[in-house]
Amino acid sequence: MKSQKKLILGALLTIFVIILLGFTFLKDRSDLIGQEDFEKLVQNAKNFEVDEGYIYFFSNDNHYKIIKDDQLLRQITAPIQIRTNYFWFWVWGILGLMILSFGGIFFLYKKEKSSPTPLLKSTPKPQPSLSSAEIQPIKPDSNITLNSLAGISAVKNELKEIIEYLHNPSPFNALNLRMPKGVLLVGPPGVGKTMIAKALANEAGVPFFYQSGSSFSQIFVGSGAKKVQELFTQAKACKSAIIFIDEIDSVGKKRGFGRNDERESTLNQLLTEIDGFMQSSNLIVIGATNNAEVLDPALLRSGRFDRKIYIDLPTPKEREEILSIYLAHKPHQLNIPQIAQECSGFSGAMIENLINEAGLLMLRENRHTLLQEDILNAKYKIIHSLKKIPSLTPTQKQLLCFYQSAKAFFALKHKIHFEKVALWEEECIWNLEQFLTQEEALNLLSFYLSGYCALLQIKNTKLTYAKEDLKKAKNFANELVQECGMGKELLFEDSLSLIQSRLTSLHSFFDTHQQEVALLSQKLYTQESLSFEEIKSLF
Repeated sequence: MKSQKKLILGALLTIFVIILLGFTFLKDRSDLIGQEDFEKLVQNAKNFEVDEGYIYFFSNDNHYKIIKDDQLLRQITAPIQIRTNYFWFWVWGILGLMILSFGGIFFLYKKEKSSPTPLLKSTPKPQPSLSSAEIQPIKPDSNITLNSLAGISAVKNELKEIIEYLHNPSPFNALNLRMPKGVLLVGPPGVGKTMIAKALANEAGVPFFYQSGSSFSQIFVGSGAKKVQELFTQAKACKSAIIFIDEIDSVGKKRGFGRNDERESTLNQLLTEIDGFMQSSNLIVIGATNNAEVLDPALLRSGRFDRKIYIDLPTPKEREEILSIYLAHKPHQLNIPQIAQECSGFSGAMIENLINEAGLLMLRENRHTLLQEDILNAKYKIIHSLKKIPSLTPTQKQLLCFYQSAKAFFALKHKIHFEKVALWEEECIWNLEQFLTQEEALNLLSFYLSGYCALLQIKNTKLTYAKEDLKKAKNFANELVQECGMGKELLFEDSLSLIQSRLTSLHSFFDTHQQEVALLSQKLYTQESLSFEEIKSLF
């Protein structure tokens, strides 16, 4: 038994020594340099070798490497060899040695014992290597520039300032001014945060390093931090560069809640790397997130991500610009301003998807020109997927038109802004304000109740269709009373009395305007949707 243990110990020690020698032999001792240092050393360099990612050479009694680039290869006049990778030779050698060692031990053990038993009950599974894939700068589409992007007019000046700094930092340095080390792009999905970062890299003419926050999430503690370090090492080797971290909240969440050692070590490494920038490195880190509230305060403090650029959903005018870009090379007969109005709440990505879906519908019908109906059908498909429109009897349609017309007419008379009223609520566009006076808030509460009240008072009937508006009315009344202090007291009962008082005033309103609501209802029954301008001209 003792001889068996000695054999195992000796075999393991031998394998460990060989692995250690292998790591020593395979370790890359070359210093990573930038383009400026390469131009100084290349004249006296020799022994040039290349692999998939780097150029290796020997100069001034030292080994160097630089990120491979076609322009750099053209500067080398000496012969260049392909670098031999001994990694797999070493791996197969170790595996062969392990098989021979354990085979020999097992053979001796069988010879020593008449009834053989397994030498090892279980063999632990080898752990994956911590080494990460090489991080290389990517080349964004050269057509992506700030001028080619629509819907970001409010932030273009701030972005152009960053480009000027990367192009020529001298005026900033002369006045002892520094640009932010980190820029945080905050906005809802689809507004173009990634496209903005690519446009900055293109216009500045600098390498662009892209990583998603989730790519730093690793199983083993320390792997994510190592990948962060490698990313910044390669970026710093360039004269100027942009590092873009998409969905940075996945790695930059507040520490302490739902503790995760790997994520915290990765975040700590990211903070350390940003703090370690040299002023001359001209390195800008851009982060993008939909939810800035969850980010760790240390990430947002001065000297790190100290410039925040908020990118909102496009305005109607910006939606027109985006539509014009995506329709530029597509034959169409479209009213672009009207489509822009009907796409309220759409991001740039949603508008691109809308045009693409409309084009597919056009081809399905063997046409070569986009029509307005293609856009409407595509919009309904995007919003409601395969949801079918319920079939209505003429009576049901009349009641539904009356309900929506009552809401639209009340909104018109009380200056509650809207762009469009339609048969189905999903297609209506109400521009409801968030900052309201007490009078405006009470009018909005009445607006939610107006369809229900008019239908009950004039048609003497009720619809289950009103349930969503009634739910909004109850919640809004509770908010006005208990949170905004717009009732007599801060009590739940007071919100019920507030609703009752609005219903009473609505009865008086619709007694006076029965004919106008009926006229509008007939018009809506015929057209199924009416714009604000059409309703306004009707009265």
